[in-house]
Amino acid sequence: MINHTNSADATSKRRRARGLKGLGVALTAGALLIGSALPAWAAENMTITFIRHGESYGNLSGIGDTSTPGPVLTPKGQQQAKDIAAELGDNNYDGIYASTMVRTQQTAVPMSQYLGLPIQVLPGLQEIEAGMYEGTPEKQAPFGYLTAPLAWAGLKFTPPPNVSILPITPNLDAFIPSAVGSTTGLNGHEFEARVNGALKQMYDNGDRNAAVFSHGGTIMIWTMMNAKNLSVEQKIMLFAQHPLSNTNYVVVEGNPTDGWNLVNWNGVEIAGMQKGPIENVLTQVRTLSRQLGGVVQDVAAAFKTGDVGKILTAINHGAVDAMFSTAKFARAINAQVIGGVTSAISDLQKKLAPPAPAAGTQTTAPNSGAAVSPAGFSAPAPAAAENNAPVTGKAPAASKLSDAKAADAPASDPKANEVKGDDVKVDANAKADDNKADQAKADPKAAKDAAKAESKAEAKAAADAKKAEAKAKRDAAKAAKAAAKESAKAGAGASND
Repeated sequence: MINHTNSADATSKRRRARGLKGLGVALTAGALLIGSALPAWAAENMTITFIRHGESYGNLSGIGDTSTPGPVLTPKGQQQAKDIAAELGDNNYDGIYASTMVRTQQTAVPMSQYLGLPIQVLPGLQEIEAGMYEGTPEKQAPFGYLTAPLAWAGLKFTPPPNVSILPITPNLDAFIPSAVGSTTGLNGHEFEARVNGALKQMYDNGDRNAAVFSHGGTIMIWTMMNAKNLSVEQKIMLFAQHPLSNTNYVVVEGNPTDGWNLVNWNGVEIAGMQKGPIENVLTQVRTLSRQLGGVVQDVAAAFKTGDVGKILTAINHGAVDAMFSTAKFARAINAQVIGGVTSAISDLQKKLAPPAPAAGTQTTAPNSGAAVSPAGFSAPAPAAAENNAPVTGKAPAASKLSDAKAADAPASDPKANEVKGDDVKVDANAKADDNKADQAKADPKAAKDAAKAESKAEAKAAADAKKAEAKAKRDAAKAAKAAAKESAKAGAGASND
């Protein structure tokens, strides 16, 4: 007699197996579709955000320590690591890298946790070895440890008492002696090759928006050697006036074949190098698509095993990962696109605001340290000669280039100038108000006319600001629409392939 119950169970199992197999094939096809579409969306260039590690116990000692694994972070350094993750995390990096030195890996932990990405340790990102200068005071670095690295970048310090930075012909053959009297040591060719090798590894991994935790000397010297859009004057200005402190960052863009351009030096932006809203959206679309593609591939791999437990686990983890990736995408779009539009509107409103009434006294403090910003920089360069002569590149008392210690601030502190400027502005505004009152008493009609004119100007400025805000919103909508079209176009092109 035929056992109909067993037969039905067998049929049900076969159908379920066929269903799982079919779903696995569909997921695999989806993964291949997403993977094949990525090259169509991705630009050839990649963006790298170098981040110097937080304060280490080596920094506190004032003694050069470039050994591996090296000193760990202080409590202050650990807090700096959290702060930089909060500041830069919504750039939604697609890869996180650190050097072989423990202080960079510890600094990368909060960013790794925020983005849910692993820290990939790469040789080549470590600090420039001090060689015979290991264990020497950092204040001696400009005339010892840093002599060869500066020569690789085409710069040198002049000796005291008039310390400054001068341009020279780049010399990659210069080396840091490995020991006293040694005729061998790390030279510029070797240093550049090892950093470039690490960057190529990131590029080959498919990352196009990477956060790289490294060291002050490595970041500064490599950038000076490789940024095609930096002039000698700009190099001197950056070294002298903007040396990297703990968790300062540098952004470059390019690729291993065509080279690199500097985009941002810890807030000092290079004119013409900033991405527009559409480019930012496309970068984030690529990151999201790549992460979702990884989820699909993991689930598809589980289906291939035929193990129901593994399949359910993969689906569960995949759903969580997909939601997390989508949330990161939304945060990035909000921060980079909507936040950028809001900032632009705010800047425009400030520009359209009616000018302050003329007063008989100066309303702002003269900046005796102001200088013409070197070509290409959108931020003014502080602390130069009073007669606006070209930047001389005078070095701060202690260099921040090496990792041994975060150096003291330059003698001319811009914040001090700002405080003085505010004080003078308050006094001058008070005098201007007194002048207004005197004028009103002397000529009531003139005062009334002036008030009308001021009210009219304010109304016009408000109307102009509203128009600008509406235009900015339209531009943002166009950017999002263009990104959606680009995404659909890329998907259609991939399916045709």
